[in-house]
Amino acid sequence: MKKIIITLLSVIVLASCSAPKYSYNFDHHNYYAGKKSKAAEVAESPLAVDPATLTASVEAQLVVLAEASAVSAAPKTFAQLSKTERKQVRKEIKKEIKKYVAAKKENRPTTVQASKAGMDNDLKLAAIFGAVGIVGLIIGGNVFWIIGGIAMLIGVVFFVKWLIRQ
Repeated sequence: MKKIIITLLSVIVLASCSAPKYSYNFDHHNYYAGKKSKAAEVAESPLAVDPATLTASVEAQLVVLAEASAVSAAPKTFAQLSKTERKQVRKEIKKEIKKYVAAKKENRPTTVQASKAGMDNDLKLAAIFGAVGIVGLIIGGNVFWIIGGIAMLIGVVFFVKWLIRQ
């Protein structure tokens, strides 16, 4: 009778843990989840200031800035550049790509270093606990079955932890 009750309770607990992730929040629903916001609702704040016009000064006199359009000219697109300017841009892009590739090669471990590193610590623990669990289950007996089952569960936890990080 105890086994039936314990089995029933364990099935209920496992079923409740595997329920859909929104079932706990069934009485709340966001009706605006798939709708776009109206442009009138997203009006720009009257307190918003262009960062290009902000200045700081310790002097008492008023600071007057030049026109924002004169200070910041619109950048040209690649198609608007002249032929010599395009060559310069291409050279700069190639330099940056070479720097990036060189930095990547420096950070990449060699195969010797990678083989010395071996397995991840969580994967090692999963293998150890899994082996202990299997041996405990093979030996048999009430105590070894319990130890084997617990060791298998711990091994599965470490294996899942390792899988999540991959």
